Amino acid sequence: MNRSNLATGLASLFFATLVLASAPASADCAEPPPPAIPDGATAEKDEMLAIYRDMRSYQGDAQAYLDCLDAQTIANPDVEPEVMLDRLNAYNRTVEKMDEISREVHRQLDIFNAR
Repeated sequence: MNRSNLATGLASLFFATLVLASAPASADCAEPPPPAIPDGATAEKDEMLAIYRDMRSYQGDAQAYLDCLDAQTIANPDVEPEVMLDRLNAYNRTVEKMDEISREVHRQLDIFNAR
């Protein structure tokens, strides 16, 4: 292989690496689905106990997702601004969703306990 072909091959490999490194935030990280929250006014005790466990499990999975987004950012700090913004937005949406789910679970637990 001559130098020109080698240089072209290396340039192609470098370009492919850049394209893969700038993939969207969800390429390697999977956002977990939120748990279904029962209605505290009508739910059974077992359902309310389960939702608390499900919420804690979701929070652990969501934290792993946030950690994955952080790892992508650290591993590829020079990605395009749009990719960085996508990661930041995904991170913020997940943090907000974690908070909303926690508040709603506790609200439904309060409703259940008031019965």
